[in-house]
Amino acid sequence: MSEPFPNLEDLDRAHLLHPITEFRVHEKKGPRVLVGGEGIRLRTRDGRSVIDGFSGLFNINVGHGRREIADAVAAQMRELAYYPSFWDFSTQPAIALADRLAQRFPPAAELGHMIFTSGGSDANETAFRFARLYQAVMGRPSRTKILSRKHGFHGITRASGSATRIGVYHVFAQPDPLHVDAAAPYCFRCDLGKTYPSCGVACADDVEAVIAREGEDTVAAVIVEPVLGTGGIVPPPAEYFAKLQAICARHDVLLLLDEVITGFGRTGRWFGMEHWDVRPDLVTFAKGVTSGYLPLGGVAMSQRVYEAIRDRSPQGLPFMGGLTYNNHPTCCAAALANLDILEREGLVENARVTGAYLLACLREAFSDHAFVGDLRGLGMLAAIETTQPHSKDPVGGKPMQFPARVAQAAWERGLIVRALWENVALAPPLVATRADVDEIVDILAKSFAEASKQFAAA
Repeated sequence: MSEPFPNLEDLDRAHLLHPITEFRVHEKKGPRVLVGGEGIRLRTRDGRSVIDGFSGLFNINVGHGRREIADAVAAQMRELAYYPSFWDFSTQPAIALADRLAQRFPPAAELGHMIFTSGGSDANETAFRFARLYQAVMGRPSRTKILSRKHGFHGITRASGSATRIGVYHVFAQPDPLHVDAAAPYCFRCDLGKTYPSCGVACADDVEAVIAREGEDTVAAVIVEPVLGTGGIVPPPAEYFAKLQAICARHDVLLLLDEVITGFGRTGRWFGMEHWDVRPDLVTFAKGVTSGYLPLGGVAMSQRVYEAIRDRSPQGLPFMGGLTYNNHPTCCAAALANLDILEREGLVENARVTGAYLLACLREAFSDHAFVGDLRGLGMLAAIETTQPHSKDPVGGKPMQFPARVAQAAWERGLIVRALWENVALAPPLVATRADVDEIVDILAKSFAEASKQFAAA
Protein backbone atom coordinates (compact mmCIF):
# COMPACT_ATOMS: atom_id res chain seq x y z
CA MET A 1 0.00 0.00 0.00
CA SER A 2 1.49 3.34 -1.05
CA GLU A 3 2.09 6.07 1.51
CA PRO A 4 -0.56 8.83 1.26
CA PHE A 5 2.03 11.63 1.60
CA PRO A 6 5.35 10.40 0.19
CA ASN A 7 6.62 14.00 0.07
CA LEU A 8 5.73 14.77 3.70
CA GLU A 9 8.92 16.70 4.43
CA ASP A 10 8.39 18.89 1.35
CA LEU A 11 4.79 19.60 2.36
CA ASP A 12 5.98 20.61 5.83
CA ARG A 13 8.51 23.04 4.42
CA ALA A 14 5.89 24.45 2.10
CA HIS A 15 3.02 24.95 4.53
CA LEU A 16 3.67 24.35 8.25
CA LEU A 17 4.99 27.06 10.56
CA HIS A 18 7.05 25.88 13.56
CA PRO A 19 7.53 27.80 16.81
CA ILE A 20 11.09 28.77 17.77
CA THR A 21 12.28 28.06 14.24
CA GLU A 22 14.10 30.28 11.76
CA PHE A 23 11.98 30.00 8.63
CA ARG A 24 14.84 30.32 6.12
CA VAL A 25 16.81 27.60 7.91
CA HIS A 26 13.81 25.29 8.18
CA GLU A 27 13.13 25.53 4.44
CA LYS A 28 16.61 24.10 3.83
CA LYS A 29 16.77 21.50 6.60
CA GLY A 30 13.17 20.34 6.73
CA PRO A 31 11.43 18.63 9.67
CA ARG A 32 12.23 15.65 11.84
CA VAL A 33 8.95 13.77 11.46
CA LEU A 34 7.80 11.62 14.38
CA VAL A 35 5.32 8.81 13.75
CA GLY A 36 4.91 6.99 17.06
CA GLY A 37 6.05 6.52 20.61
CA GLU A 38 5.92 4.31 23.66
CA GLY A 39 7.19 5.05 27.15
CA ILE A 40 10.21 7.33 26.91
CA ARG A 41 10.93 6.50 23.26
CA LEU A 42 9.79 7.96 19.95
CA ARG A 43 9.81 6.52 16.42
CA THR A 44 10.83 8.72 13.53
CA ARG A 45 9.54 8.51 9.98
CA ASP A 46 12.93 7.21 8.81
CA GLY A 47 12.80 4.28 11.26
CA ARG A 48 14.96 5.53 14.12
CA SER A 49 14.20 5.10 17.83
CA VAL A 50 15.09 8.09 20.00
CA ILE A 51 14.77 8.79 23.73
CA ASP A 52 12.51 11.71 24.58
CA GLY A 53 14.79 13.31 27.14
CA PHE A 54 12.67 16.43 27.43
CA SER A 55 9.14 14.98 27.63
CA GLY A 56 8.12 16.98 24.58
CA LEU A 57 7.99 20.38 26.27
CA PHE A 58 8.27 19.31 29.94
CA ASN A 59 4.78 17.81 29.61
CA ILE A 60 4.58 14.13 28.62
CA ASN A 61 4.79 13.01 32.26
CA VAL A 62 3.27 9.51 31.88
CA GLY A 63 5.17 8.78 28.68
CA HIS A 64 4.00 8.05 25.16
CA GLY A 65 1.45 5.52 23.92
CA ARG A 66 -0.95 5.43 26.87
CA ARG A 67 -4.05 3.69 25.55
CA GLU A 68 -5.94 4.38 28.79
CA ILE A 69 -5.99 8.08 27.97
CA ALA A 70 -6.98 7.47 24.35
CA ASP A 71 -9.79 5.18 25.48
CA ALA A 72 -11.07 7.73 28.01
CA VAL A 73 -11.06 10.46 25.37
CA ALA A 74 -12.87 8.28 22.83
CA ALA A 75 -15.51 7.26 25.38
CA GLN A 76 -16.16 10.89 26.33
CA MET A 77 -16.37 12.03 22.72
CA ARG A 78 -18.93 9.34 21.97
CA GLU A 79 -21.09 10.70 24.80
CA LEU A 80 -20.50 14.46 24.58
CA ALA A 81 -17.39 15.79 22.88
CA TYR A 82 -17.90 19.42 23.84
CA TYR A 83 -20.30 21.98 25.20
CA PRO A 84 -19.42 25.45 26.53
CA SER A 85 -19.44 25.99 30.28
CA PHE A 86 -20.62 29.58 30.06
CA TRP A 87 -23.53 30.58 32.32
CA ASP A 88 -24.65 27.51 34.31
CA PHE A 89 -23.84 24.73 31.82
CA SER A 90 -21.50 22.02 33.07
CA THR A 91 -20.29 18.49 32.37
CA GLN A 92 -19.34 15.54 34.50
CA PRO A 93 -15.59 15.38 33.56
CA ALA A 94 -15.03 19.06 34.37
CA ILE A 95 -16.79 18.74 37.72
CA ALA A 96 -14.91 15.55 38.57
CA LEU A 97 -11.54 17.03 37.65
CA ALA A 98 -12.14 20.19 39.69
CA ASP A 99 -13.08 18.09 42.72
CA ARG A 100 -10.09 15.80 42.29
CA LEU A 101 -7.62 18.65 42.05
CA ALA A 102 -9.16 20.39 45.03
CA GLN A 103 -8.36 17.22 47.01
CA ARG A 104 -4.88 16.91 45.47
CA PHE A 105 -3.58 20.42 46.24
CA PRO A 106 -2.03 20.82 49.73
CA PRO A 107 -4.97 21.22 52.16
CA ALA A 108 -3.45 24.22 53.92
CA ALA A 109 -3.45 26.18 50.65
CA GLU A 110 -7.27 25.94 50.39
CA LEU A 111 -7.16 25.89 46.59
CA GLY A 112 -10.70 24.70 46.08
CA HIS A 113 -11.99 26.57 42.99
CA MET A 114 -10.93 25.86 39.39
CA ILE A 115 -11.42 27.05 35.87
CA PHE A 116 -9.85 25.05 33.04
CA THR A 117 -8.24 26.69 30.01
CA SER A 118 -6.55 25.44 26.85
CA GLY A 119 -2.96 25.79 28.11
CA GLY A 120 -0.50 27.71 30.23
CA SER A 121 -0.49 31.06 28.44
CA ASP A 122 -4.25 31.53 28.69
CA ALA A 123 -4.23 30.18 32.24
CA ASN A 124 -1.89 33.01 33.21
CA GLU A 125 -3.97 35.54 31.26
CA THR A 126 -7.01 34.37 33.24
CA ALA A 127 -5.14 34.51 36.54
CA PHE A 128 -4.07 38.12 35.89
CA ARG A 129 -7.72 39.00 35.26
CA PHE A 130 -8.68 37.38 38.57
CA ALA A 131 -5.89 39.20 40.43
CA ARG A 132 -6.98 42.59 39.11
CA LEU A 133 -10.63 41.78 39.79
CA TYR A 134 -9.78 40.81 43.37
CA GLN A 135 -7.94 44.06 43.98
CA ALA A 136 -10.77 46.08 42.43
CA VAL A 137 -13.54 44.52 44.53
CA MET A 138 -11.36 45.04 47.61
CA GLY A 139 -11.47 48.77 46.87
CA ARG A 140 -8.03 49.00 45.23
CA PRO A 141 -8.78 49.46 41.51
CA SER A 142 -5.42 51.14 40.88
CA ARG A 143 -3.66 47.86 41.62
CA THR A 144 -3.26 46.61 38.06
CA LYS A 145 0.45 45.87 37.64
CA ILE A 146 1.82 42.34 37.52
CA LEU A 147 5.32 41.79 38.88
CA SER A 148 7.30 38.87 37.49
CA ARG A 149 10.99 37.98 37.60
CA LYS A 150 13.89 38.15 35.22
CA HIS A 151 14.44 34.82 33.38
CA GLY A 152 10.81 33.86 34.05
CA PHE A 153 8.61 32.36 31.34
CA HIS A 154 4.83 32.60 31.63
CA GLY A 155 3.64 32.30 28.03
CA ILE A 156 3.61 34.30 24.80
CA THR A 157 0.14 35.87 24.62
CA ARG A 158 -0.10 39.60 25.30
CA ALA A 159 -0.23 39.64 29.10
CA SER A 160 1.50 36.33 29.79
CA GLY A 161 4.13 37.24 27.21
CA SER A 162 4.67 40.56 28.98
CA ALA A 163 5.21 38.66 32.22
CA THR A 164 7.83 36.56 30.44
CA ARG A 165 11.15 38.31 31.08
CA ILE A 166 13.50 36.60 28.65
CA GLY A 167 14.82 39.25 26.30
CA VAL A 168 14.65 37.40 23.00
CA TYR A 169 10.85 37.18 23.28
CA HIS A 170 10.64 40.98 23.16
CA VAL A 171 12.86 41.80 20.19
CA PHE A 172 9.93 43.10 18.13
CA ALA A 173 7.26 43.57 20.81
CA GLN A 174 7.99 45.36 24.06
CA PRO A 175 6.19 44.14 27.21
CA ASP A 176 2.96 45.78 28.26
CA PRO A 177 3.75 48.68 30.66
CA LEU A 178 1.49 47.13 33.31
CA HIS A 179 4.19 44.47 33.76
CA VAL A 180 7.40 45.00 35.75
CA ASP A 181 10.15 42.68 36.89
CA ALA A 182 12.48 41.98 39.81
CA ALA A 183 15.57 39.86 40.30
CA ALA A 184 15.26 36.08 40.06
CA PRO A 185 16.74 33.51 42.47
CA TYR A 186 19.34 32.46 39.86
CA CYS A 187 22.39 32.14 42.07
CA PHE A 188 24.85 31.11 39.36
CA ARG A 189 24.04 34.24 37.34
CA CYS A 190 22.81 36.58 40.07
CA ASP A 191 20.95 39.58 38.66
CA LEU A 192 22.26 41.64 41.57
CA GLY A 193 25.88 40.52 41.37
CA LYS A 194 25.79 38.93 44.82
CA THR A 195 26.82 35.53 46.21
CA TYR A 196 24.62 33.08 48.08
CA PRO A 197 24.29 32.61 51.06
CA SER A 198 26.03 35.80 52.16
CA CYS A 199 23.54 37.77 50.03
CA GLY A 200 20.73 37.02 52.48
CA VAL A 201 18.53 36.06 49.51
CA ALA A 202 18.59 39.62 48.24
CA CYS A 203 16.60 38.59 45.15
CA ALA A 204 13.52 38.27 47.37
CA ASP A 205 14.21 41.69 48.86
CA ASP A 206 14.36 43.06 45.33
CA VAL A 207 10.70 42.11 44.85
CA GLU A 208 9.87 44.35 47.80
CA ALA A 209 12.08 47.10 46.39
CA VAL A 210 10.24 46.99 43.06
CA ILE A 211 6.86 47.12 44.83
CA ALA A 212 8.08 50.21 46.71
CA ARG A 213 9.44 51.80 43.53
CA GLU A 214 6.22 51.23 41.58
CA GLY A 215 4.03 52.05 44.58
CA GLU A 216 2.27 49.26 46.41
CA ASP A 217 -1.06 50.81 45.45
CA THR A 218 -0.31 49.87 41.81
CA VAL A 219 0.72 46.19 42.13
CA ALA A 220 -1.94 43.49 41.93
CA ALA A 221 0.12 40.29 42.02
CA VAL A 222 3.55 38.71 41.88
CA ILE A 223 3.84 35.72 39.52
CA VAL A 224 6.69 33.24 39.97
CA GLU A 225 7.60 29.72 38.90
CA PRO A 226 8.53 27.41 41.81
CA VAL A 227 11.52 26.41 39.66
CA LEU A 228 12.57 28.65 36.79
CA GLY A 229 11.86 26.45 33.77
CA THR A 230 12.51 27.84 30.31
CA GLY A 231 14.83 30.39 31.92
CA GLY A 232 17.31 27.63 32.76
CA ILE A 233 15.84 25.07 35.23
CA VAL A 234 16.82 26.91 38.40
CA PRO A 235 15.53 25.81 41.82
CA PRO A 236 15.48 28.66 44.37
CA PRO A 237 17.44 28.86 47.64
CA ALA A 238 15.67 27.15 50.53
CA GLU A 239 14.75 30.44 52.25
CA TYR A 240 13.42 32.20 49.17
CA PHE A 241 9.71 31.41 49.29
CA ALA A 242 9.28 32.14 52.98
CA LYS A 243 10.65 35.65 52.38
CA LEU A 244 8.63 36.15 49.20
CA GLN A 245 5.39 35.03 50.82
CA ALA A 246 5.92 37.41 53.74
CA ILE A 247 6.59 40.31 51.36
CA CYS A 248 3.38 39.66 49.41
CA ALA A 249 1.34 39.45 52.62
CA ARG A 250 2.91 42.65 53.98
CA HIS A 251 1.86 44.62 50.91
CA ASP A 252 -1.50 42.95 50.17
CA VAL A 253 -0.15 41.71 46.85
CA LEU A 254 -1.45 38.36 45.61
CA LEU A 255 1.08 35.53 45.20
CA LEU A 256 0.50 33.70 41.93
CA LEU A 257 2.39 30.44 41.39
CA ASP A 258 2.97 29.34 37.81
CA GLU A 259 3.04 25.53 38.15
CA VAL A 260 2.68 24.95 34.41
CA ILE A 261 5.98 23.02 34.29
CA THR A 262 6.37 21.97 37.92
CA GLY A 263 2.88 20.56 38.49
CA PHE A 264 1.81 16.91 38.42
CA GLY A 265 4.95 15.24 39.67
CA ARG A 266 7.68 16.85 37.62
CA THR A 267 9.71 17.92 40.70
CA GLY A 268 9.13 14.74 42.72
CA ARG A 269 6.12 16.24 44.53
CA TRP A 270 2.65 16.64 43.12
CA PHE A 271 3.23 20.39 42.96
CA GLY A 272 6.41 22.41 43.21
CA MET A 273 4.95 24.51 46.02
CA GLU A 274 5.11 21.50 48.34
CA HIS A 275 8.91 21.69 48.54
CA TRP A 276 8.67 25.02 50.41
CA ASP A 277 5.19 25.00 51.98
CA VAL A 278 4.03 27.87 49.81
CA ARG A 279 0.41 28.99 50.23
CA PRO A 280 -0.40 30.94 47.08
CA ASP A 281 -3.51 32.93 46.30
CA LEU A 282 -3.71 31.66 42.73
CA VAL A 283 -2.04 28.74 40.95
CA THR A 284 -1.81 28.14 37.21
CA PHE A 285 -1.14 24.74 35.69
CA ALA A 286 -1.10 22.96 32.32
CA LYS A 287 1.32 20.53 30.59
CA GLY A 288 1.43 17.52 32.94
CA VAL A 289 -2.28 17.69 33.82
CA THR A 290 -2.97 15.69 30.63
CA SER A 291 0.64 14.72 29.83
CA GLY A 292 0.09 16.54 26.55
CA TYR A 293 -2.50 14.08 25.23
CA LEU A 294 -4.95 16.96 24.81
CA PRO A 295 -4.50 20.72 25.43
CA LEU A 296 -5.56 21.72 28.95
CA GLY A 297 -4.51 24.27 31.53
CA GLY A 298 -6.20 25.90 34.45
CA VAL A 299 -6.31 28.30 37.37
CA ALA A 300 -6.84 27.24 40.98
CA MET A 301 -8.13 29.96 43.31
CA SER A 302 -7.76 30.11 47.08
CA GLN A 303 -10.80 30.30 49.30
CA ARG A 304 -10.07 33.84 50.46
CA VAL A 305 -9.79 35.17 46.91
CA TYR A 306 -12.92 33.31 45.85
CA GLU A 307 -14.95 34.66 48.77
CA ALA A 308 -13.82 38.23 48.12
CA ILE A 309 -14.85 38.08 44.47
CA ARG A 310 -18.09 36.27 45.28
CA ASP A 311 -19.17 38.58 48.09
CA ARG A 312 -17.85 41.95 46.92
CA SER A 313 -18.61 41.94 43.18
CA PRO A 314 -21.51 44.23 42.22
CA GLN A 315 -24.91 42.56 42.20
CA GLY A 316 -25.93 41.46 38.72
CA LEU A 317 -22.40 41.65 37.28
CA PRO A 318 -21.04 38.20 36.37
CA PHE A 319 -17.36 37.33 36.00
CA MET A 320 -16.72 38.83 32.56
CA GLY A 321 -14.07 36.40 31.44
CA GLY A 322 -14.40 33.30 29.36
CA LEU A 323 -12.82 31.29 26.56
CA THR A 324 -14.70 29.03 24.19
CA TYR A 325 -12.89 25.95 25.44
CA ASN A 326 -12.98 26.64 29.20
CA ASN A 327 -13.73 23.41 31.11
CA HIS A 328 -13.64 21.31 27.91
CA PRO A 329 -15.17 17.92 28.83
CA THR A 330 -13.02 15.76 26.54
CA CYS A 331 -9.80 17.42 27.68
CA CYS A 332 -10.89 17.00 31.30
CA ALA A 333 -11.55 13.30 30.63
CA ALA A 334 -7.97 13.00 29.38
CA ALA A 335 -6.72 14.68 32.56
CA LEU A 336 -8.68 12.29 34.79
CA ALA A 337 -7.20 9.26 33.02
CA ASN A 338 -3.73 10.82 33.25
CA LEU A 339 -4.11 11.35 37.01
CA ASP A 340 -5.17 7.72 37.37
CA ILE A 341 -1.86 6.64 35.80
CA LEU A 342 0.24 9.00 37.92
CA GLU A 343 -1.40 7.67 41.09
CA ARG A 344 -1.62 3.99 40.18
CA GLU A 345 2.01 3.70 39.05
CA GLY A 346 3.53 5.90 41.75
CA LEU A 347 5.12 8.16 39.16
CA VAL A 348 5.47 11.17 41.46
CA GLU A 349 7.60 9.12 43.84
CA ASN A 350 9.50 7.68 40.88
CA ALA A 351 10.25 11.24 39.74
CA ARG A 352 11.69 11.99 43.18
CA VAL A 353 13.85 8.86 43.41
CA THR A 354 14.90 8.47 39.79
CA GLY A 355 15.32 12.21 39.44
CA ALA A 356 17.77 12.22 42.35
CA TYR A 357 19.64 9.39 40.65
CA LEU A 358 19.72 11.38 37.38
CA LEU A 359 21.22 14.41 39.12
CA ALA A 360 23.79 12.24 40.92
CA CYS A 361 24.82 10.60 37.64
CA LEU A 362 25.12 13.95 35.90
CA ARG A 363 27.30 15.27 38.69
CA GLU A 364 29.54 12.21 38.52
CA ALA A 365 29.87 12.53 34.75
CA PHE A 366 30.22 16.29 34.36
CA SER A 367 31.25 18.03 37.60
CA ASP A 368 34.89 18.18 36.54
CA HIS A 369 34.24 18.98 32.88
CA ALA A 370 36.12 22.07 31.73
CA PHE A 371 33.04 23.51 30.03
CA VAL A 372 30.59 22.92 32.91
CA GLY A 373 29.99 25.81 35.28
CA ASP A 374 26.97 24.57 37.23
CA LEU A 375 24.81 21.47 37.66
CA ARG A 376 21.36 21.64 39.21
CA GLY A 377 17.96 20.03 39.23
CA LEU A 378 14.92 18.87 41.15
CA GLY A 379 12.98 15.71 40.42
CA MET A 380 12.84 15.05 36.69
CA LEU A 381 14.29 18.46 35.88
CA ALA A 382 18.02 18.94 35.38
CA ALA A 383 20.35 21.44 33.74
CA ILE A 384 24.04 21.45 32.91
CA GLU A 385 25.15 25.07 32.61
CA THR A 386 28.04 25.41 30.18
CA THR A 387 30.71 28.11 30.33
CA GLN A 388 34.23 28.79 29.27
CA PRO A 389 36.79 27.57 31.85
CA HIS A 390 37.11 29.93 34.85
CA SER A 391 34.47 32.21 33.35
CA LYS A 392 30.72 32.56 32.90
CA ASP A 393 31.06 33.48 29.23
CA PRO A 394 29.59 31.22 26.53
CA VAL A 395 31.75 28.40 25.26
CA GLY A 396 33.09 29.48 21.88
CA GLY A 397 32.18 33.09 22.56
CA LYS A 398 28.71 33.00 20.95
CA PRO A 399 25.49 32.47 22.93
CA MET A 400 23.98 28.97 22.86
CA GLN A 401 26.51 27.69 20.33
CA PHE A 402 27.98 24.94 22.51
CA PRO A 403 24.76 23.59 24.11
CA ALA A 404 23.14 23.55 20.65
CA ARG A 405 26.02 21.45 19.34
CA VAL A 406 25.67 19.06 22.29
CA ALA A 407 21.95 18.74 21.59
CA GLN A 408 22.61 17.98 17.92
CA ALA A 409 25.24 15.37 18.79
CA ALA A 410 22.80 13.78 21.26
CA TRP A 411 20.06 13.65 18.60
CA GLU A 412 22.44 11.88 16.24
CA ARG A 413 23.00 9.27 18.97
CA GLY A 414 19.29 8.85 19.71
CA LEU A 415 18.52 11.31 22.52
CA ILE A 416 16.47 14.52 22.56
CA VAL A 417 17.74 17.18 24.98
CA ARG A 418 17.18 20.92 24.83
CA ALA A 419 19.61 23.79 24.57
CA LEU A 420 18.22 26.38 26.99
CA TRP A 421 20.43 29.44 26.61
CA GLU A 422 23.79 28.19 27.96
CA ASN A 423 22.26 25.07 29.48
CA VAL A 424 21.87 21.54 28.26
CA ALA A 425 18.51 20.68 29.80
CA LEU A 426 16.80 17.40 30.63
CA ALA A 427 13.23 16.58 31.66
CA PRO A 428 12.58 12.89 30.97
CA PRO A 429 9.09 11.37 31.33
CA LEU A 430 8.31 10.36 34.91
CA VAL A 431 8.22 6.69 33.83
CA ALA A 432 11.99 6.70 33.23
CA THR A 433 13.97 4.01 35.08
CA ARG A 434 17.50 3.93 36.44
CA ALA A 435 18.52 1.94 33.35
CA ASP A 436 17.02 4.68 31.17
CA VAL A 437 18.99 7.28 33.12
CA ASP A 438 22.21 5.31 32.60
CA GLU A 439 21.57 5.29 28.85
CA ILE A 440 20.70 8.99 28.78
CA VAL A 441 23.85 10.00 30.69
CA ASP A 442 26.05 7.74 28.57
CA ILE A 443 24.77 9.34 25.34
CA LEU A 444 25.11 12.79 26.84
CA ALA A 445 28.70 12.13 27.93
CA LYS A 446 29.66 11.04 24.41
CA SER A 447 27.88 14.06 22.95
CA PHE A 448 29.71 16.43 25.30
CA ALA A 449 33.01 14.81 24.38
CA GLU A 450 32.34 15.24 20.67
CA ALA A 451 31.26 18.86 21.01
CA SER A 452 34.13 19.65 23.36
CA LYS A 453 36.71 18.39 20.83
CA GLN A 454 35.22 20.61 18.14
CA PHE A 455 35.26 23.69 20.36
CA ALA A 456 38.69 22.96 21.81
CA ALA A 457 40.06 22.68 18.28
CA ALA A 458 38.40 25.95 17.32
